[in-house]
Amino acid sequence: MISRSYNFFLIFTFITTIVLSKEMFVLDDLTNSDKTLQGQEWSFFTDGVMGGLSQGNVSKDNISGKSCYRMQGNVTTENNGGFIQIVAPIKPIMKAKDFEGVYIKVFGNNKRYFLHIRTPLTLAPWQYYSFSFEASSNWTLIKAPFEDFKRSNFYQPKTILNQKIKTIGVLAGFDNYQADICIAEIGFY
Repeated sequence: MISRSYNFFLIFTFITTIVLSKEMFVLDDLTNSDKTLQGQEWSFFTDGVMGGLSQGNVSKDNISGKSCYRMQGNVTTENNGGFIQIVAPIKPIMKAKDFEGVYIKVFGNNKRYFLHIRTPLTLAPWQYYSFSFEASSNWTLIKAPFEDFKRSNFYQPKTILNQKIKTIGVLAGFDNYQADICIAEIGFY
């Protein structure tokens, strides 16, 4: 006869194995000189592509012993603008259903920032799925579950859970402020 504690141990081990079987996928941890670990280049752009007046840049930096991409700039909503952004394509395209969400290791200036995901069904430049977070002045690991991403337009599918991910971006925007955010690692969990 098997004891109850042994049964509990077997069930706990089985459940833990299932939960831990989903692996983290590191997209970029700055070990692949200016490219993601998939070999894709990051792009930086501002609302200037649509007539906005926000300005900024991205550089490599080292904050408290961590290598990072540092995005800085002046975000302004003047002239229908309001963002600066760093974006990387995901190639091969990832299936959202294979992961629970996005994680990012960040350091910032206690302002609100956004993760933006685009899928093959977000065709127009103003379409995306967004998750907001605060980048504190300490290195922080942010986990963004896919179910918490919000669509930008009502005519997009409500969720990205059954879609593929073609780009991921970190955005400062939708308000007037000085952006200063450092990204040490980003990936899927």
